[in-house]
Amino acid sequence: MKKVLSWPVFYELSEIYTAPLNMIWFMFATAIAYQQYHLINLINVLLCFACVFLFDLAVNIADNYFDYLHGKDQHFLKKTNPIGRLKLSLPAVRNLVIISYLISIIPGLILVYRTGWQILVLGMVGYFVGIFYTAGPKPINATPICEAVVALFISTFINIVGVYVNIYDTYQINWQLIGIIVLRVLPLTLIMYACQLGNNLCDLEEDLANGRKTLVSYIGVKDALKLDKAIVITAMLLPILLVIVRVMPWPIVFSSILLPLLMPQFNRFFTKPDKQTTYLLLVKNGSIFLVGYILLYTILVFL
Repeated sequence: MKKVLSWPVFYELSEIYTAPLNMIWFMFATAIAYQQYHLINLINVLLCFACVFLFDLAVNIADNYFDYLHGKDQHFLKKTNPIGRLKLSLPAVRNLVIISYLISIIPGLILVYRTGWQILVLGMVGYFVGIFYTAGPKPINATPICEAVVALFISTFINIVGVYVNIYDTYQINWQLIGIIVLRVLPLTLIMYACQLGNNLCDLEEDLANGRKTLVSYIGVKDALKLDKAIVITAMLLPILLVIVRVMPWPIVFSSILLPLLMPQFNRFFTKPDKQTTYLLLVKNGSIFLVGYILLYTILVFL
């Protein structure tokens, strides 16, 4: 048995290499707060980022743990899931899940103390979704709404929280502001959805073998690929519409110029979806648009 607390094992279980990307969401949220209200609370932003960063690690460890518990396919259990592949102690991984969740709460409680009960409620909602994404007899990741849940919470929900922690002592979140946040982040939500749908396209056989029925299993691979492509194109053209309706500043249209540049790479995935090769192109090029959109908006706001 390998030690669960060794760095190589923790690195793989927690997928810590993906977690720093969370920082860019708080950059976007802070830019929105500054543009709308000319307010920034850097301490709250850093506390919120720390909470999300640590919670993300805990969720990834828990996902591996519960996927192993729910798994039925022997190849998945022994070769794909890191718990079986690395021959880890299941009780030790369970304890690591609990400890990781408890540690992630610490900056969250400090943030609640600084801001109020609204953040407590939002935090509880976020923790509930994160925990039960793979936990329980009917985990969210085994349903056809799992792609939407991930996309909405990673992009839209985090940005609503991120804006609020900047303005909490002067303004309250209202439906008008929520509508503005939802629209501004919508291209990114769609890109996140496309990446999740692409992941489940590649994992269809594995998911079915382990009792998970995502959207792909209901509509089929052919229609799922058409949907994924339509979502990517819509996401990358949406900045033009947001400028027309005056939700975003006009230079944000330049992010749509990436569409003809990136589409050949996206098409390699849509032509031959494969987890080990072309899926990485979907994620990489989706990330280029995501990061470019956020950086362009942030530069426009602060300049």
